Amino acid sequence: MDGINLLFKLQKQVKDTQDGISNVLINGQVDNWDKYQYMVGQLKAYQLVLQEISNLLKDKEQNDDEDHNIHKLKPKN
Repeated sequence: MDGINLLFKLQKQVKDTQDGISNVLINGQVDNWDKYQYMVGQLKAYQLVLQEISNLLKDKEQNDDEDHNIHKLKPKN
């Protein structure tokens, strides 16, 4: 498995976990304030992880575009 596929798989896993926590909070299934604060903290951490993954994927896309543009340059005569 190459790095890009790994990032996409990790991104999906984190989003699924984040959705599960969000559903618990939205449905009012948290029984005390400490658990609520902990779960909100988890959501914030997962959001940071997703942002970093997104940045890595964006950097990869930009690098791929730059690599392709090099081949499109026409030599000067």
